[in-house]
Amino acid sequence: MDGELITAIVATGVSAVATGYAAMQAHIAKGAARSAEAQVALLLRQIEGEEADRFEARGPQFSIEAAHTDESDVNVPRGKLVVKQDSGPPLSSVIVGATGTGVEGMRGAYDPDHRYSDYRREQNIDIGPIAAGGTHDVYVDLDYHTHRTNIQLSLVCRDAVGDTWQRAVAARVEPLPDPPRGRGRGRTVR
Repeated sequence: MDGELITAIVATGVSAVATGYAAMQAHIAKGAARSAEAQVALLLRQIEGEEADRFEARGPQFSIEAAHTDESDVNVPRGKLVVKQDSGPPLSSVIVGATGTGVEGMRGAYDPDHRYSDYRREQNIDIGPIAAGGTHDVYVDLDYHTHRTNIQLSLVCRDAVGDTWQRAVAARVEPLPDPPRGRGRGRTVR
């Protein structure tokens, strides 16, 4: 009997050790699984980030080709900015808004019944389609006393398939210098 008892005790001990070892292996496996899940999540975030970077890189790029204060309307000085699409896909729509000291809005649609000007003032305007190399004149209404200021344009660009990018460009506007004495703008005075 003593032999059977000893065998049973040893078997119980071996079983307890095996159970402990199995529990330890399960704990290690769970940790490895969590680590693998974290690595997969990190890889997915990295891939998403790379895709977003590629999307942004293939989007449109803009610059301001020229800018000055247009004082031809005595009631409303305007910043005239020539926006150029330097690169990127052809766009079906570009919505432009402006901010800056003294900026009151965008020159909108023609309106002969407007109180002070022939144009409505808008928060944003859609300059329509444009492609790489194309330019568009954008007029920004300024406060009556503002003739020199920095204007920031925000552009929401959409292509034909509906992809959308947000871009920003800025420029300083100032009145054009007076022409040399005896010369008008673009013509010689005699």
